[in-house]
Amino acid sequence: MTHQFPIKSETSKKLWSNFERELNHKLAPLSVSEKDDIKMEILSHLYESALNDGAESEEKRIINAIDRLGEPDLYLTPLISDILHAQSVAKGHPKAILKSLLQITQKSLLHLSLTAIFGFGYFISFIFFIMGIMHIFNPEVGIWLDNNGGLLSLSFSHQDNATQWLPAQFSFIAILASVFAYWGLSKLLYLLFFKPKVNKQSSY
Repeated sequence: MTHQFPIKSETSKKLWSNFERELNHKLAPLSVSEKDDIKMEILSHLYESALNDGAESEEKRIINAIDRLGEPDLYLTPLISDILHAQSVAKGHPKAILKSLLQITQKSLLHLSLTAIFGFGYFISFIFFIMGIMHIFNPEVGIWLDNNGGLLSLSFSHQDNATQWLPAQFSFIAILASVFAYWGLSKLLYLLFFKPKVNKQSSY
């Protein structure tokens, strides 16, 4: 990637290539697009830092810029960990979601409320999924409408003075709705709390 940053001397190019090779190694667990985005961000910051360095030789300016960035492990390890965790949340992995919900509860009362909302959403989607499966074996499982007041109720057995809602299609609707709800909640949880952001900071 040295051709994207005008570096003249062979020694400087070697220093740059070695640093870029180390970045590639550290960023290997990430997808190609994420790895390229983060690497470009860091290399751009490195090049800008070298340009503003007061040393006479190009080699010394690059060495100073690399030193100012610090050890890659210090800023890449937590970043990569956050990205991988965020990806697990976005994919709906239960363990990652549970860990995310526990982390949210530690931040504020607002986050505690959001945790309850997300937790309730996941609970309802789970209940609908289970009811959709059970309805296949027991047609009385489903949503019942009170004949007098039209009130909705979820039930695992027949309800007197009530009419079952869409008994023929309930399994399909319940399973499909629960899957979409689970996916939607996972994506929203990811976007609100765990989508990684890379910014230009001297502490990189």
